[in-house]
Amino acid sequence: MKYRSKKTARLYIQRRKLVAEMLDDAICARCDSARATEVHEILTRARGGSILDKENCVALCHDCHSWVTLNPQDAHLEGLMKNSWEK
Repeated sequence: MKYRSKKTARLYIQRRKLVAEMLDDAICARCDSARATEVHEILTRARGGSILDKENCVALCHDCHSWVTLNPQDAHLEGLMKNSWEK
């Protein structure tokens, strides 16, 4: 198991609550047909995004989340990804 600091552990406790809230009976925001099973950050943590900002998160099905990851330019055009300078 990977070590997490106490601060990071508290952050992920809050994150789990946000994810549970967002996925409760949610439909995928991209395909609008499948049940959402994953939460995607529009502005990734590596680019300065917050994992706790509900406006930075979107509920997606697994297939759409994989598509976003594999097609970042198209996902950017659909508003599902942002660059760090677009904060």
